[in-house]
Amino acid sequence: MLRSLIFIFAMALSACGGGDRDGAGFAPPTGNTHCGVSVGTLRITGNVTSVHDGDTITVGGESIRLASIDAPELDQAYGPSSRTHLAGMVLGQSVTVTYAQKDLYGRVVGTVFKPDCSRVNWNQVASGAAWYYEAYQCEIDIRQRQAYAAAHASARTAKKGLWSTTAVAPWVHRNGVEAKVPASCPNGDGASN
Repeated sequence: MLRSLIFIFAMALSACGGGDRDGAGFAPPTGNTHCGVSVGTLRITGNVTSVHDGDTITVGGESIRLASIDAPELDQAYGPSSRTHLAGMVLGQSVTVTYAQKDLYGRVVGTVFKPDCSRVNWNQVASGAAWYYEAYQCEIDIRQRQAYAAAHASARTAKKGLWSTTAVAPWVHRNGVEAKVPASCPNGDGASN
């Protein structure tokens, strides 16, 4: 009887996925996806009422910092163009923001989706309007890291947007130092380089 119970328990655990964390088979818990993307469980839906710069918008009175990216500051080369690109995508339009946290300034740090499920954050990187902010890569799953890294590399190679200028990363512009990029992530699925 005990042997049967252990077998049933082992089978039930293996049906849960058994720790495959390489990204290929990882599925976040139900309720933590939006448009097929692993995201935070909190949501804000509404019209974008303002675009501060290339990575900060206002939705429903909340200041939203676009997660996983960093756009040039407004006083940097391509800063105003990054803001214009973001405004063209979302200003006055309905979006859904998914998030799990706020930053030190009280801004929601989230992923912004248009009604057609296009990811605004990723689009900023793919178009060369922002950097993929690898210093925070452990906050997203490996599939997203790979997608952001590929978009970043493609925009850079094609010299799109900010890559057509002498690009200085915003964190270097602000602090004078490179951001520390983790070599691996605590959830065991590695970090992209």
